[in-house]
Amino acid sequence: MVRTMRSSPVRWVALVTLMVLGLETFSLLVLYVLKTYHQIDYAPLSLTTVPKEQRAELENLLAGRTQYFTYSATLGWTIKPNGTSPQYRANSRGLRANREYSPTPPRDVVRISAFGDSFTHASDVANDATWQEALMRLNRNLEVLNYGVPGFGLDQAFLRYRHEGAMDHAHIVLIGILSESIFRSVNVYRPFYAPGSIPLAKPRFVLDGDKLILLENPMRELSQYRELLTNPEPVLRRLAALDYYFPTRYQEGVFDVLRSVRLLKITQSILADRQRGIFRGGSYDTTSEAFRVTMGTLDLFVTTVSRNGSIPIVVVFPHRGDLAQYKRNHTTRNAVIIEHLRKKGYRYIDLLEGFEKYGSNRSMNDLIVRHYTPLGYEIAARTIQNYLVANRLADLASLSRP
Repeated sequence: MVRTMRSSPVRWVALVTLMVLGLETFSLLVLYVLKTYHQIDYAPLSLTTVPKEQRAELENLLAGRTQYFTYSATLGWTIKPNGTSPQYRANSRGLRANREYSPTPPRDVVRISAFGDSFTHASDVANDATWQEALMRLNRNLEVLNYGVPGFGLDQAFLRYRHEGAMDHAHIVLIGILSESIFRSVNVYRPFYAPGSIPLAKPRFVLDGDKLILLENPMRELSQYRELLTNPEPVLRRLAALDYYFPTRYQEGVFDVLRSVRLLKITQSILADRQRGIFRGGSYDTTSEAFRVTMGTLDLFVTTVSRNGSIPIVVVFPHRGDLAQYKRNHTTRNAVIIEHLRKKGYRYIDLLEGFEKYGSNRSMNDLIVRHYTPLGYEIAARTIQNYLVANRLADLASLSRP
């Protein structure tokens, strides 16, 4: 009897230890799956320090050592004129291209300008494998200017058009949008939304009733990033006050060494995002601030392009999650975006239809990994070309007819 009582605490300690080890092992596995297959990594926020990797990026930016991206007082960041990287090359205007473009379209050529984020930019492939280059190979009557910038929100794409692209006299303006654009529309400091990404601030729109009000880039001087490095807390607190995501993001803690604590924080952050109203019923909540700001920006973009005498066409880019969801149950989060475009009577191209038509017999990795593969961009170009031909927009002769 005495022996049983003495051994009982030891058994309890062993049992608790096994349970903790089991929970930590399970949490480690789930964290691996989230990072590998959903690009969700544990990245806590801090108002007192700038992470080492972000600090190095900002030091390079302040020293003028960046090769392809650069700071922009208006946009937050953009592509550097004549910028280069192992895969990318820009011309003297900071457009992704191996060539320069004349101020006005060449004779007998339909000029198309494309604005958007990394899918418009055609990230992860070389310059000659972008969908813009593929589109020009399909139709020699087209000249397609690539204004896409990785990480851009729809707000930044619109502002780049307003400040730079409106002067191109493009016959057609393609406005790229994807479901993630809705998240970016209410973000000010990129790491608050996507920790570990571009450590820069951006402008955003806010709603005053149904009216959009532009909040300009809060870091209007490059020197302000030196202040961020030397005294982070007041700068980050100022940025946090303008950002939708900061209240929902988890911060550093003394127990972060435990994988279970990390998983709990990630889970709480995801649930907080959903409770704040961006999602509803597996799609986007059309009454949320994020959705309303995004659609308001899109409306402003389309209206501005039309007033400038160009034809606006919205291009809806599905990402990997959209394709996977559609393969499972023939639904997509982009459905509410498509519905908005239909109600407004906008011209639009849903690239999901192209992937269904030309890529249904290919594996997911054949079409898209993080961004589209060369085959995926070829399908995008073919889908856009089909739309232009069907709507008599593919050559200047057809375009000029009433």
